[in-house]
Amino acid sequence: MIYSQPIVWTTRKIKHNQQHYIEKEASVDLYKDEVVTPFERFTIKEIHDVSYRPLPGKLSFFYLHTVRGVYTYRVKSSPEEWIAEYKKIQIK
Repeated sequence: MIYSQPIVWTTRKIKHNQQHYIEKEASVDLYKDEVVTPFERFTIKEIHDVSYRPLPGKLSFFYLHTVRGVYTYRVKSSPEEWIAEYKKIQIK
């Protein structure tokens, strides 16, 4: 693994007629030939670009632009190092 970017997402559970929000954490892992997320796996050839949109507050957005569409991930820390490492191995 070259680099790992922590991501978060929130799930909603209804238990005993009450809503509960559960924050889960995982990572987007960069390898020399693929990117692995908790839900998908992409070869480097399938990724067109990556981007990041900082927002005020705790969370920001990290985007993978792929042949299957744009995948959005919420991040608490800047993915700029992940993006820099991706740019080094990106197939052009």
